[in-house]
Order: sequence, then C-alpha cells, then structure tokens
Amino acid sequence: MAAARSQIGYNVEESVSDYCLRGTDMAQIKPVWIESEEFANFAAKLVEKYPERFGEVDVDQIIAYCCMNKDRPEGKTKPYEMNGSTPPESFTNSKTYFVKMFNNVWEQTRTQKLALVFSALSRIDPPNPGKVKPLDYSDQEEMVTNFGANWHDRGDLPDLLSGNVDLR
Repeated sequence: MAAARSQIGYNVEESVSDYCLRGTDMAQIKPVWIESEEFANFAAKLVEKYPERFGEVDVDQIIAYCCMNKDRPEGKTKPYEMNGSTPPESFTNSKTYFVKMFNNVWEQTRTQKLALVFSALSRIDPPNPGKVKPLDYSDQEEMVTNFGANWHDRGDLPDLLSGNVDLR
C-alpha cells in the first residue's frame, strides 16, 4: 500500500489530514481506490470457519476497495458501502459484489476488520445473485445482537477466527 500511496503523490509519512492541510480541499480530490487483498483473505477464512452461515457465498465474486487518499467523512455513519451487479450489468463484470470503504475505516484492529467482513458476507443473498441486503440496524440485527450497537467503531470485539465465538 505504501507504494500505491507514493504513486499518487501521497507521502507515506504524512497523514491524510496533513495532506489536506497542504491547501487541497479533500472534497475536490479524485478518490484513489486500491483493492484490499486482506479483505479477500479474511472473507475466505470466515466462509471456511462459518459454513453454516456462509457456505453458499462464493468469495471469488467479492472485491473490496479502500479509498487511500480520503478519510471517511464526519457525518457518514456507514462503515462501508456495498452493492451488487445483476444482469445485464453482471455480464461484463468479473465480480458480483463490490465493497467500498475508506482506508481509515479499514486500518483498525484485526477484530474490527473481521467484523466488517462478517457484516459484508451477511448482506449477500446467495439465492439472488447480485442482490445485497441494506446496511441498517433492522437488516443487521445479527451484527447488533452479537456485537452491540456501533460494532464497527468498537475495539472490544471478539476475534471471529480465533477460538469459538458464540454467535446467536
């Protein structure tokens, strides 16, 4: 990722807020998206660990991108955006599900990353390819029940890959 940041003129030693202070309005900067291989690795491991929940999910159809040169805006409450591709658009896409997040959301603890990936996997409806359930508390009841409100901003989450987590 450091190489990608250097390629976009972003000094690796400099924070996004410092970059903004150099006189550039972040709203006017074109986002730079980098594929997150770590997201894909976590997705595969979660599907393997929880086959009763995600056994029908094809992780090869999911791709996640991090916006490297902008932070999540203050008023934005969702930790990530996700959409699916249905026919006829899906005929020209090699992936079916697209996750987009800001790097400052992704660059948190391992447990927060795993919870975010778990949430994204929970939104996929395998019998309806390309359909994605909304990200709100009524549809994310499982996340709130298991991890509490504002699960995406909390650092006290269990590690979903280590040991046994009692999911309801």
